[in-house]
Amino acid sequence: MYDMQLHDIQGMIARVPPAFGEAHVFAGAGAQSWYFRDGASEDFKAFAMKSDAASHLCDMFLFGPLTVLDAHDVDRTPRAQKSRALLALLALAPRGSRSRVWLRDKLWSDRGEDQASASLRQALLDVRKALGPLADTLLVADKQTVTLNLGRMRVDALDILQKLSDRSDATNFDAREAEGEFLEGLDICDPEFEDWLTLERQLWRGRFENAAAPRDLTPAKEPRSAASASISAGAGPDDASRPARSGWSVALTPPLIQGSPDGAGHLPQRLGELLAKLLLESGDISVSDFAHRAGQADANGTGADDATMGAIQLAVGARYTFSPRDIHVTINLHRVSDQSLVWIESVTLDRRAVEAGDTSQIYALTNQAIEEIRRWFELRPDLKPDATRESMFGAVNAMFRLSRTDLDSAERTLRALIAGNATPQAYAWLAFLLTFRVGQRFSPDTLATIEEAQQLARRAIERDGNNAVTLALVGHVHSYLFGEYDTASRLFERAIKINPAQVLGWDLYSMLHAYAGQPEKGMALAKWGRHLGAYSPHRYYFDTSLCINAALAGKHDLAIAAGEQALLDRPDFNSLLRYLVSSYAHTDDLKTAHQLLDRLSVVEPDFSIGALIDARYPIIQTKGGGDLVAGLLKAGVKKS
Repeated sequence: MYDMQLHDIQGMIARVPPAFGEAHVFAGAGAQSWYFRDGASEDFKAFAMKSDAASHLCDMFLFGPLTVLDAHDVDRTPRAQKSRALLALLALAPRGSRSRVWLRDKLWSDRGEDQASASLRQALLDVRKALGPLADTLLVADKQTVTLNLGRMRVDALDILQKLSDRSDATNFDAREAEGEFLEGLDICDPEFEDWLTLERQLWRGRFENAAAPRDLTPAKEPRSAASASISAGAGPDDASRPARSGWSVALTPPLIQGSPDGAGHLPQRLGELLAKLLLESGDISVSDFAHRAGQADANGTGADDATMGAIQLAVGARYTFSPRDIHVTINLHRVSDQSLVWIESVTLDRRAVEAGDTSQIYALTNQAIEEIRRWFELRPDLKPDATRESMFGAVNAMFRLSRTDLDSAERTLRALIAGNATPQAYAWLAFLLTFRVGQRFSPDTLATIEEAQQLARRAIERDGNNAVTLALVGHVHSYLFGEYDTASRLFERAIKINPAQVLGWDLYSMLHAYAGQPEKGMALAKWGRHLGAYSPHRYYFDTSLCINAALAGKHDLAIAAGEQALLDRPDFNSLLRYLVSSYAHTDDLKTAHQLLDRLSVVEPDFSIGALIDARYPIIQTKGGGDLVAGLLKAGVKKS
């Protein structure tokens, strides 16, 4: 199975062509990705340098029962369950720091603010008492935040994360290094904490499963079965050949190779894996891989029986021409019934880059092929007019049209898919749909909507935790609705590792940077996602992500260019109109700002700065969010 670690993701982002800007993934303690506001990353670098030189004072074990032992093996573990949970939350937090509000919401979500604040103070006293003379060095609390000094302690989970990130050979890691279940026996009966704990345990299981998977770095002579790709994409071993609910079925055929592949011989295998993953991640298409049967053809010369071929409507083929400097790759689609050519497209790759292991040049082509396959199935003559709306593809298309009516239609379809156990991905898409309802202020009960989104996200990970689309959608729920950027970043990194050609992973990752106050980095990721999704029917969404990040970074000309492009497809998208109003105001084009504000008022009559804040819009708290508000006020948006 193709495997990529965090440092590989960093390298891949660094290799994004200069036209798409630069992006960086910051790896803090334990190789988790942390996000900082207003230059705080430099403070953390200084903190890390100091901590490297300082001796650690204690060890914390999160696997098995939570335990804290000082340097003399004296047990410093708090007795109270919630005090232990508090330490666990801090140990896995960005820089070991969490706001008091966040901690109260996770540990005392069923209590009023005053009572929860008092309970948090009591828990902190309990922790200090347990730590004894170490407390002043290890635990720092002020009126807003609580911080655990990770530089003066060892945490088993962070050490394991570091090994999982840095190891050069996946087989070197033994999951038995983590003795016992993650936070074994910790039960505090708070639904918010239980949701956090469930997700963390699922993430750890996924990490260990990935670490245990065999890794073959030798270029195969023939592309491997797409069935293996289907497993890594979150499908079961039989999913590749099982008919999809929609009845849409695709076959991957053996590649045609001209010239000498030599050091680039892994390319056909890699492209086949990406195509299989992207098809399976759609949730509607079953995949049969005949590429690995090239030398096993039966009497009919197909390697498949007539019944199997009869169930397949479309065949995907690839041709490779290897020259000393370039590799010419062509993907074609044929209708199986009459072998007629449906679509063909090609790209020329830099051979040296491919031989060095960089296959990112083919990502845009694979996405273009997937969109053509979807379009062909959607428009095929024998498809009933209402069948598309009953599919995952139809629900997603309706969702991205964004009107109340379309969101209602998409929600009905997704709930029907969930009720019929048709596809586990429906949980993630429904959770994602609910972020639209919150962001567009289409929900009559925002808190209830957010709560349901959280439950759906948890179920999606439980049922489909190795699917790149599911991970990206759930990552967006955690970043947008809950501001849990550390959890979300781990989900996005896993999504990109599983399938770096999946547009949603990059695009929604760019928005996490926007929420966390790093729009410059988000802008680079949004440009790359926009490039990969150039042929998507939802390209306006990727244009919008670029518009938002550019506006927050103060690049208003770029924000306007991307936003106007998106506006051509979605002229009534209120989130987009908000940013365009602000950016036009910042460029002193108040005439256009007022025109767009009039359009926004039709879509969102009660829009105001207060309404934006009430909707828990995460960007408001960043510097870019302040600039957004300033532009809106300049354009004449009401304060309340």
